[in-house]
Amino acid sequence: MFSGKEKIIPILAICVLLIGIFSTFYVNATNINKDTISIDGKEFSINQLFLMCKNRSIYTDDGEKTGIALDDLIFKVGINCPSCHEYIIKAKDNYQQTLSWNILKTGVLTEYCRVYFPETAHTFWVRNVIEIKVK
Repeated sequence: MFSGKEKIIPILAICVLLIGIFSTFYVNATNINKDTISIDGKEFSINQLFLMCKNRSIYTDDGEKTGIALDDLIFKVGINCPSCHEYIIKAKDNYQQTLSWNILKTGVLTEYCRVYFPETAHTFWVRNVIEIKVK
């Protein structure tokens, strides 16, 4: 005959396993896999952006970074008066930074969807960029 502990332990183990399984499904179902970046409401693939914009190398306190010039990108997507706006760069995990034109025009977007800016704090560097809003 089973005692009280011998009945509860298997039930608790099954509950923990079910919670783990449902948590895994939830995390994978809500994961955003995006190979495009939305810029001012228009969708662009990373390859498309790299074909239409010029490359630039910048030097940061973390070394040399090469990618497409963000100022060239803003001009190429058709933003009128770039210096009249602020820009919100949003990441896949909802992290975002609001930047002025003076900072944005110095940065690069790498092929790994990460933006870098020379002479700024690392908090301005956004990884897994999915959107650039023009404000």
